[in-house]
Amino acid sequence: MKPNGKLAAATENFMAIPNFVPKYEINANSFVLNYKRFLERYLSHGEPSEDTLRNYYSSIDSYIDWCHYNKRQPLEITEYEFTYYRDVLIRLKMKKSSIKSKLNAIKQFYNTAVKLGLIKVNPAKDVGVKAYEPKDISPLKFLRIEQLEHLLSIIPDDEEHVENIRDKVMIMLMALEGLRTIEVYRMSVADIDWRVKTIYIHGKGHNDFIYPRSDVLKYLHKYIKLRYFNKMKIDALGEPVFTAVGNRNRGGRIDRRNIRRSIDAWLDTAGYKKAGISCHMLRHTCGTLLYSKTKDLQIVKQVLRHSDINITSKYAHVFDKMDNRYTSIINIEKD
Repeated sequence: MKPNGKLAAATENFMAIPNFVPKYEINANSFVLNYKRFLERYLSHGEPSEDTLRNYYSSIDSYIDWCHYNKRQPLEITEYEFTYYRDVLIRLKMKKSSIKSKLNAIKQFYNTAVKLGLIKVNPAKDVGVKAYEPKDISPLKFLRIEQLEHLLSIIPDDEEHVENIRDKVMIMLMALEGLRTIEVYRMSVADIDWRVKTIYIHGKGHNDFIYPRSDVLKYLHKYIKLRYFNKMKIDALGEPVFTAVGNRNRGGRIDRRNIRRSIDAWLDTAGYKKAGISCHMLRHTCGTLLYSKTKDLQIVKQVLRHSDINITSKYAHVFDKMDNRYTSIINIEKD
């Protein structure tokens, strides 16, 4: 029985689909040369973001170059040999989070090869690094509640300078709702449900809903009503929430570099800008302050949308050491 209508047309034109590669043409060498065609079909259910693809391609291309330098076909690498590549990244003194991100990209490269039947086992599957180092979050890398209140208080609510209101909302979303810079960047008007009071977040690894505080939603609503938006600059993500005010991209989606630059300027004004203090510190602020009030890692995990409770545990690690100060039990005589 033949399919009818649009399905029939799609079926009849199957072999004419751009970039279609028949299974019989896929082998180890053709896969490595054309891995981007295959990878994007399996990432994020076939709809990966441009940011995701760009980051994955950069990590995988570097890995393939390393394999070629060592005269090894990437699909012939063993788990033991792959640990040496992991060690190379460690010796380069990269952040653990960066190494983890690069290894994850390569794991997806091999997962795709497994799905296509080119290899039986993913050699990168069980190779990793520590989820975090205690130094990754320290008392210097989050704001105390009074510091956060001060930071928000110095940003004027002047409606003639909408960029100030924009910056304040972005800081609130990061420090009070735990959003990442990229999640603020990707936020579009259609993601906000004012009736249910939710925001759909385009996350780093997966998407999810958040249920913001009423004051955050109120301020966000105020900003959207005041901001200038250029209808000609709707992008693949939709109508951007946070827009640029500069002449080059006025009314278009503000990029991540300018998000960081704007927030860094307010941190500097508040007297908090120093080495290691950046936008991501505001997310740490949310996690640490939330744990200090709840002592519940599951709540922090849910709010920050972590995939692994071990990642969340770093907030308990730092806060408990600060709160308990165990060495105070050492008795010394005072003169």
